[in-house]
Amino acid sequence: MSHLSILPTVFTRLDLLEQSLRDEGFEVRVNACLNDVTGPPRPVDLLAHWSDCRPIGWVTGSDGTVVMHGDLQRISLYGGLSHRLQRVSRRYALLQALDDVQQLSLPTGQVSVSSL
Repeated sequence: MSHLSILPTVFTRLDLLEQSLRDEGFEVRVNACLNDVTGPPRPVDLLAHWSDCRPIGWVTGSDGTVVMHGDLQRISLYGGLSHRLQRVSRRYALLQALDDVQQLSLPTGQVSVSSL
């Protein structure tokens, strides 16, 4: 049996990021606008709210990677948000790995997931 503890994660799929955010308790809107305190609202592919924290947005870049947008200084003031975003990254990595395995179309397999 294998044990996987670290998966470096670069977001490339909005569908998996959206699912990960929702699974971790974020309210998510697709194709929304992120209000910017210093300028006009900016369009984002995903907009997420958690609790009473400031919203965070994600946009797909020209290279296919998904980039987070938000006021990180203000976001960091909300206790627990950093941990919650780490959980989103781990969940995304797990969903991506499971999807990759499913694409192999193996005849049988068993997956066991446990919380650390």
